[in-house]
Amino acid sequence: MCGARTRPRTARSGFDVEHYFTCPHCGEQISMVLDPSILRQSYVEDCEVCCRPIELSYTVEDDTVANFTARAIQ
Repeated sequence: MCGARTRPRTARSGFDVEHYFTCPHCGEQISMVLDPSILRQSYVEDCEVCCRPIELSYTVEDDTVANFTARAIQ
């Protein structure tokens, strides 16, 4: 699990969560906007700094990101 913090972006109805984490490739802190209405998700996204692929997985409990992992894809 990457060192990360979360904070709500908008009001309770239909809100997203901005989640900060460290890229496993370049070490830069980046953020992703996550939808807490999706309780479990896994997908691949490119780092916005180094453009290398990262496998992101997260779970949500009580509208909060409970688990988050960012794994380097070679």
